[in-house]
Amino acid sequence: MSELKKLIDRIVEFGTNENLVSENKVLEIQQLLVGIYAEYLNVETEFDDKDYEEPLRLDYDGLRSIVSEHFPDFGWYHSVWESHKLLEDAELTTGDAIDDLTDIVKDLIEVQWRLENNSEKDGLYQFEFLMRYHSEQHLVDFLKYLKDYNG
Repeated sequence: MSELKKLIDRIVEFGTNENLVSENKVLEIQQLLVGIYAEYLNVETEFDDKDYEEPLRLDYDGLRSIVSEHFPDFGWYHSVWESHKLLEDAELTTGDAIDDLTDIVKDLIEVQWRLENNSEKDGLYQFEFLMRYHSEQHLVDFLKYLKDYNG
């Protein structure tokens, strides 16, 4: 759990800390996201049926602005819809690397809040849920973008 918490805390800084210091932000975020993905693939959760307050709504635009400051050269990219199928007329989709990272940060802020204010059980359950149904696609798309970006 402590490794997951460290990864979450550092990734969150990329969307909340305008003065973030890193020797190589691109490499660091790539390593952090690979780490968080490994944690997700190995996490075991159980639903916490206690009633807790919901976290506050986050300012997406504010988070996005800070992410953009850290990665000013990141932008739009193409991917193929249903890439697991070999289609003659494959459909291109357009993605946004800044949006991908912002959404990941936003989801992890919620997990961070739940771990600190509700319970470990609730935080882990929400981590698994948000990754499965939202962040995982952003994370995989972002890592692919970084692979292409880095050449």
